[in-house]
Formats: sequence, structure tokens, C-alpha cells
Amino acid sequence: MSERPKLVASRAAVPTPSHPNLGTPERAVSLLAGTLLIANGLRQGGLQGWPQVLLGACAAWRGYSGTCRIKRALTHTPFEQAFEQDRDWDGSKVISRSITVGKPREAVFAFCRNPGNLGALVPWVDAIEQTGERTYRWIAHGPMDKTLHCDIEQDEPKDGRKLHWTAAPDTRFKHDIQMHFSDAPAGRGTQLKVIVACQTLPSAAGYALAAALSKFSDKALLHLLRSIKQQLETGEVATHRMHVPGTKDFLFVHPATDTPQTPTHQPSTGGNA
Repeated sequence: MSERPKLVASRAAVPTPSHPNLGTPERAVSLLAGTLLIANGLRQGGLQGWPQVLLGACAAWRGYSGTCRIKRALTHTPFEQAFEQDRDWDGSKVISRSITVGKPREAVFAFCRNPGNLGALVPWVDAIEQTGERTYRWIAHGPMDKTLHCDIEQDEPKDGRKLHWTAAPDTRFKHDIQMHFSDAPAGRGTQLKVIVACQTLPSAAGYALAAALSKFSDKALLHLLRSIKQQLETGEVATHRMHVPGTKDFLFVHPATDTPQTPTHQPSTGGNA
């Protein structure tokens, strides 16, 4: 498997008349359809005709300007296209966040490589089970009191600078998560960057659904990074948000039964894995 290209940007430029995102055939079809709708709407008039005029005007402007925000929203970013080619996926949605933590890189890396430390900072995670040497099952509570689980494999850490998790081979929708650690400029601590990719359905509708869900995932990722920063810098995390009354306020990490580790059943903010 080849090394993923460096993420430079994950948002496409906003289309403008001087930089259109529609080709000549698309613009011609839009102009023709818009003209026909406007003509037919004016001929009919009334409640049936004016909606056609409005729709035709939108289509005509789309063809004249050569811009379409819907197409832009459904277009994969260059990084997503490179990622799909690298991983042989039919579609993907990628989000990325970074934050500076005022602690040495070694300390931040050691904290993040323990799944129990990360799971304890995610409010809807109830438990993590170690099912193999580097395989973990994350158990979370979902809508309508449903229990959800996801099997994640952790690759061998690389030189204290990179952590990599992937979904188990039998998972229907693949996930790929990377954490990159680098020394922040001027000795300000550690630059922590997270890239999260999920496999989407091979269609425009599948990408649109993933894009909609990614708005929540992006906020959750930002919340996690801020919690990591607070935990490492102050030793505690503010818990006044994203907490549901009556839910468990602790995390269990259960080691695999076939590994020489002793199971722990004590609430923790780090856990043993």
C-alpha cells in the first residue's frame, strides 16, 4: 500500500463566471432547457406557468454563468480523488483538523496511542474491548438506546510521529484514521493533525449523504482535539457539553482474553489496552 499524499486542501474553490465548473455541453443543455421552460411557462401562465418560468430562469442562469454550487458540493476534492485511487475505493469523504498542544511530542504521542485515553474523551463511547493484539471493538450508545460497535485495527506506530487506524476487513463501510505529530514552531509544543476518511456509496447520493454526516463528524473531531488539548495541558476536561443525563460517566477497556494482560474493571480516564 503506497503512502498517502500530503493533504494540502480539502475544499474546492467557489465557482464564479470567470472560473466556471460546468463544461460547454452542460451549459448548452441548461440554456436550452431554461429557454424552453420560460417559453412554456409564459404561454401557460397562472399557477402552472410561473413556477416553470422561475425554474427556467435558474437553469438559464446556470448555463449562462457556467457555475453550479450543487455540482461543486457533489464533486470530490483532489485529495479525496487521490485517496480513492490509493485505497481502491469507489468513493470517499475526508475531513481534517489540527490543533497545537502545549506539551512535548513524545507525551502527546504516548497519550494518543492508548485507545482508552481517546475513548474516555468521546461522550457516547461506553466501552472498548481489545479483541486482538492491535484490534479493538469500540462500543457506543446510539439513537433510541441502540448499541453500536465498530472494529478498528491499529497499525504499528511510526517513529513517534504517526498513528494509523483502519476498519476491520469485514466492515461494510471502511474507515481510515490518521494522526500526525510534529514539533510546533518556536517550541510551542506539538502540532497534532488528524485525517478521517470514510468510504461512501458509489453514487452522487452516497457522497451527498456522507457530506451531510461529515458536518457532525467534523464538529465531533474538533471537540475531541480540544479535549485532548485540555486533558494534556490542564489535567481535566470541561464536561458541561455533549453529556446526556443518566449515561455512564466512565469508560472500561477490556483487554483481549488471549493476551497476557490482566483485565481491568475500574473507571478510568485512560484505561489499559
